Amino acid sequence: MLTRRTLTVVVAAATLLAACGGGDTTETAETSAPAATAAPDTTATPMTTSPTTQPPTTMAPTTTAAPTTTTEAPVPEFKSIGLGEFGVGATTIVIDDGVRDRPLTVEVWFPIDPADATDATAHAYSFITGDTYVSAHAVSAELSAAAPGPFPMVVYSHGSGGLRYIHSDYTETLASHGYVVVAPDHTGNTAVELVLDTGAERDVNAVNRPLDVIAVIDAIVDGTSDEAAAIGAVIDSASIAVTGHSFGGYTTYAVASGVTVGDTTIAADERIGALIPLAPAVGDGSADSLLTPDDLSRIGVPTLVMVGTDDATTPVDPNVELAWEHSIASPHYRVELVAAAHQSFTDVCDYQDTIASLPDANELVVAFIDDYAQAGCLPGQMPIERVKELTNTFAVHFLDSVFGDGEMLTTDTVTMPDDIIYDAK
Repeated sequence: MLTRRTLTVVVAAATLLAACGGGDTTETAETSAPAATAAPDTTATPMTTSPTTQPPTTMAPTTTAAPTTTTEAPVPEFKSIGLGEFGVGATTIVIDDGVRDRPLTVEVWFPIDPADATDATAHAYSFITGDTYVSAHAVSAELSAAAPGPFPMVVYSHGSGGLRYIHSDYTETLASHGYVVVAPDHTGNTAVELVLDTGAERDVNAVNRPLDVIAVIDAIVDGTSDEAAAIGAVIDSASIAVTGHSFGGYTTYAVASGVTVGDTTIAADERIGALIPLAPAVGDGSADSLLTPDDLSRIGVPTLVMVGTDDATTPVDPNVELAWEHSIASPHYRVELVAAAHQSFTDVCDYQDTIASLPDANELVVAFIDDYAQAGCLPGQMPIERVKELTNTFAVHFLDSVFGDGEMLTTDTVTMPDDIIYDAK
């Protein structure tokens, strides 16, 4: 584990030796003096009294107990968590936010019995061009196939120009470990609008995004449709987390802090119990910043922020530094992946290996993928499989520690790997 550039990271020692004390050994000898000899009587038969000598009395030596040394077990090595005990079902639904007249396309991943996934069809994520990315873990399934809950729910928010399923390895892994994951397309800020150049302005998206997350939670908790009610039937509405990448990282913070954008004020959603921002877009705290120090100071729920040290899109400083300094999250964990970049927290590298390599792939999609791949899939950047291992492992342990009886990875519980920079407070 490396030392963070701006903060000193304390690395726990692997072995503690208990101090042992030594005592002096004391031996005491006690001897009486010989008795006096009587003077000879000259008028009587001389008689001599033999001197009487007391044999020496010696006390047994006092000795301290033999010193003992106690050695604590070494701290375990970091281990990748892999997939969980559940199979993963996936489906697409539409949630209608009647307040804003804004239908939201939502991807849902949920735990299923592994046996139900054996002969099922692999779930495919489709682009508007007809190109598809076939999941390695999830199968297409009806919500009725969900394993008996209740499960905690995680809402995922994609980045600007992203898609609801753009980090499917992450969302599927969470589902395999017993989480229902729901991810809306933020209409006006997806890859579709980016390609068609029809996206909304930044401040419009900054308002819509947290409201989209709140609308999805409302619909599921309130059961506003049959599909939403089916999800609500298997979740624990008291255990809800939000996670998101880039602009979705802003969204993650904003839902928990509440935010004012222009003339619009959005109240904090008190139902949120944990946050995982990934390479978050926060800003520098200036008047034009997405989030202000005051916004961040209202965040008190457990938070795990993960970012790449080589992120040039939303650099660690100021984006993560500002949130780290001003958020009062407790506990608050920070994991920087050495040599990871902005798109390391997406499926873009996998898209490049699959979709972009197909001879009949749409040229527009290939260009889109190759452009994004510059920020995470180049030689010298952290290999994407390693990014997955680290991201998924820390995320699952964190969520389990908040919503279950799991234990978060800390320097007290695991030897941190050398390719991360870790901090906690």
